[in-house]
Amino acid sequence: MDRPFKIVITDFGLPGEELEEAELRAAGLSYELVRLSWQPGDDLAPHVHDADALMVGWAQIQRPLFASLNICRVISRYGIGVDMIDLEAATEYGIPVSNVPDYCIDEVSTHTLAFVLALNRRLVLHHTHVAAGKWAGAPGGIPSRLNTQTLGVLGLGKIGRAVARKAAGVGLSVIAHDPYLSPEQVQAAGPEPVSLDALLARADYVCIHCPLTAETRHLIGAVHLARMKPSAYLINMARGPIVDQAALYQALATNVIAGAALDVLEQEPPAPDDPLLSLPNVLLSPHSSSLSAESLEQLRRDAARNVARVLRGEPPHAIVNPDVLKRGKS
Repeated sequence: MDRPFKIVITDFGLPGEELEEAELRAAGLSYELVRLSWQPGDDLAPHVHDADALMVGWAQIQRPLFASLNICRVISRYGIGVDMIDLEAATEYGIPVSNVPDYCIDEVSTHTLAFVLALNRRLVLHHTHVAAGKWAGAPGGIPSRLNTQTLGVLGLGKIGRAVARKAAGVGLSVIAHDPYLSPEQVQAAGPEPVSLDALLARADYVCIHCPLTAETRHLIGAVHLARMKPSAYLINMARGPIVDQAALYQALATNVIAGAALDVLEQEPPAPDDPLLSLPNVLLSPHSSSLSAESLEQLRRDAARNVARVLRGEPPHAIVNPDVLKRGKS
């Protein structure tokens, strides 16, 4: 190759490319690294038609764009989920899609447990109560002991399994549902295997850790929320559209369930007039559960390593569409 590889970072929230460049240099590549600031509605085609590799945060890499990816050899996702990339189109065009599957497992599982503890102990309600100059008569009702309660884990991948381990460590009983695992596999990971309906009916806290796919979009809607205990809480740590947010608002506003803790929303950031923001029984964080200094360094280095390996003629460490290796670049 008589020119440097062109590697395009479509979008990434933190400034600087030092970690990515360190990995590319260590691989011995001659490269040009270009950073874009993609926003919804932006046309990426003019900026990526001559890219050898894309590094993607949240940019939508959908089928119409693939016709412009004339020489692209790899799409590397900054993260675990790849719902923003059309995997079927990527495979048809012979482009491997890589991710960082062991990124932020400790962080998201810890954040999940923090939500459980905050909900159980009514921490936000009590803080607001005291900050308003009150003391006696703390709101939220009297909590139950954790060792009398049950956590239901929906999706038992690496993060779900870490949540199950940590939850058991603070005394919670743990049940889990994952349609892609046998009951024996779920049980081997620690939780009691149950159906989705049983999980919703039994759990005091239902935490979501499954990917966003066509099958899981609005997986939890009004019918499923009605199957939960009136005293139960929904915790979404995966992707906002897995939960029908309009149905969730109604369930919370009418006390069908006791509350929710959400790190993700259907629209991010939410509109200022989103009715969910006005509810006292909702605890929110800004899709930040994955964050730590260590997780961000790992993410940036591993995403760049996946690019470097492909550009050197090797498979990435993690590939989401392995069938592409049988096809080659079309």
